[in-house]
Amino acid sequence: MKRLLLLNLLLIVSYSGMSQDIHYSQFFNSALNLNPGLTGIYNGHYRIAGNYRNQWDNVPVDYTTFTGEFDMKFSSASDTTGFWSGGIQLNYDRAGDLSFTSTDIGLFASYSFRIKEGNYLTPGLKVGYDLRRFDNSKVRSGNQWNGDVFDPSISPELLTNENISYLDLGLGVNYRWQKSYRTHLDLGAGMFNLLSPDNKHQETEAYNSNLARRLSLYGLGSFRVADRFDLLLNAMVQLQNPHQQISLNGQGKLYLNKNGDRDLALILGIGTRLGDAWYPMIALQMRNLYVGFNYDFNISDFEVATEGNGGPEIAVRYIITKIPWAPFKPCPIY
Repeated sequence: MKRLLLLNLLLIVSYSGMSQDIHYSQFFNSALNLNPGLTGIYNGHYRIAGNYRNQWDNVPVDYTTFTGEFDMKFSSASDTTGFWSGGIQLNYDRAGDLSFTSTDIGLFASYSFRIKEGNYLTPGLKVGYDLRRFDNSKVRSGNQWNGDVFDPSISPELLTNENISYLDLGLGVNYRWQKSYRTHLDLGAGMFNLLSPDNKHQETEAYNSNLARRLSLYGLGSFRVADRFDLLLNAMVQLQNPHQQISLNGQGKLYLNKNGDRDLALILGIGTRLGDAWYPMIALQMRNLYVGFNYDFNISDFEVATEGNGGPEIAVRYIITKIPWAPFKPCPIY
């Protein structure tokens, strides 16, 4: 009976029109989900990145989320006023016993205006295609309770459409201040789901299920404190009616090399989503490759079901740098 109630809760959350976009604890390692204006904003020419998250795996309505993305700069040494960037992203999210999945494919474009040395303003655009589906054969509904037991011989109450799809847009702008490859700051805002598409699976006018717009505000900073130590500070506020999320993260980055290459670093940090979870994290950076891991501990009201367990999250990034060029000094270790 408890499991049946949880499944009904999943249906209510999934189809009520109050659903949220995917989110990561390492939001600073999922740049294109944060703002289209972050397309091409890194030290290097090509960036390949991925994120994986498994949330609430000890309850029947666990979430599995994956992101893969690639972006690059279209630039040359003669680009003194700015440069174009482009990218592509895949988001995949699956939840619960109904295998409710959301797949999003996005194309990104941005242009970085050079305001002055080390200062860039970057507006960006996302054009996305979304597909949402679930498995009707796995539906268990309240009418199958015959008063004494669950009766699988009774046909469940089914939603009309297993599959829906829609086009959507996102816009954003980012400001980058860069003193050096180890000291820089990004400030920006991104707006997603601009078309507020209808994502309901039931052909009825009884309720509204337009996907709410999501506003993302953030600050991402890296500051050189000592010859072999950097301080990384990240903050984000996301608003998606009626939900809001405030995330804070701080990390210490220790360069392990005794030579001047600075191509091997250990990163330790801690973060929180206020009122929801906190997490320790560890990352290792080896030349162009970055791998980060964290585990969430749940502190929300849902703790009664999760027993405090949130879930693991992994972020991987690989940056390719060709030759030095004008806008940013390339660095294989960032």
